Formats: sequence, C-alpha cells, structure tokens
Amino acid sequence: MTQRKKYWAILKIALLLTTLLSLSSCDRGLEIVSVDVTQLPYRTVYIAEADNSLDMQGCIISIRVRDGRVREVSFEEETRASIRHEIDFSTPGEYEVFFYWGEETHIHTMIIQVIAPN
Repeated sequence: MTQRKKYWAILKIALLLTTLLSLSSCDRGLEIVSVDVTQLPYRTVYIAEADNSLDMQGCIISIRVRDGRVREVSFEEETRASIRHEIDFSTPGEYEVFFYWGEETHIHTMIIQVIAPN
C-alpha cells in the first residue's frame, strides 16, 4: 500500500469517527427527562373474589424528552413501564399500586379499592 493510499484510508476512518461522534451527540435532545402517569386506568374499584387482576386499560404514560417534546402512550404498549402491588383480591380494602419506569424509578402511586360482593 502506498503512502498516499494509507493517508486516504486514515482520513476516511477519521472522517467516519467524527461523523459518528457528532451524530451520537444529536440524540441528547431525545434523552428522557421525566415520565409521569397522566391518566389513571379506567377501573380503580374491584369486587372481592370476583376479580383477580388489575385492568390497566385507559392508563396513559407521558414521556418528556430534553428538547421539550412530550409523547403520550398507553401503559399496555410501553414496555419500560411496570407496576408492583400486593393486592389480595379476596379481601376487601384499599391497596397501593406502584408505577415504575424501568426497574427502579418509582413514578406514581395510586390507590385501588377491593369491595365486598353484594
């Protein structure tokens, strides 16, 4: 390989690396800065022994990115959102449901009721 070809090969690699670095910094505007539950599920009251799982239909998650844009998605379609609870659907009472973003970021708490059947 001649000296001139080596020079052009090094120049192409340097140009590629510079382009990749500049493109990766463009994504900073898409960095998530906040996540909120903007609409609770339609259903927050359950009947003891008749119901056995939470219905998350109607729950909306709002995701704000660094450049100011906000994207709203349903809880069911957002794979990074999850819930944790210790609801005993056989025992009437009020129970807390904790919303998480990812594994560790708590974003909201809601109360649901389990009521006695008529």
